[in-house]
Amino acid sequence: MKIRRLIQAAAVIQLTRYALHRRRAARRRERRQTAFNLIVLAAGGAAAGWFIWQRREATPAWVLKKQRKEERREAARQERERRVARPGDVHVERDADTELKVPVGEQLK
Repeated sequence: MKIRRLIQAAAVIQLTRYALHRRRAARRRERRQTAFNLIVLAAGGAAAGWFIWQRREATPAWVLKKQRKEERREAARQERERRVARPGDVHVERDADTELKVPVGEQLK
């Protein structure tokens, strides 16, 4: 065997070992990265679940808007239907000056 053939064989063996080591390292790194991604995904899901759980009793914005609109309509309707304010009943004594009117609830007896 020639020395050149031995050197070439050794080089091929070294390159093969190097490639296999790189492949194993890449697989290990990928496995570690996959585990990390799963942990991050689980934590994100837990955070989203917690947020939704905290807001489960919150009324949606569109419902609040609708309630405010209905309250405004009701207030406007009541304002339209309200009777015109008139002065209350008064008691006028006989032969008294017309400027001296006493409200019914404040009459002296």
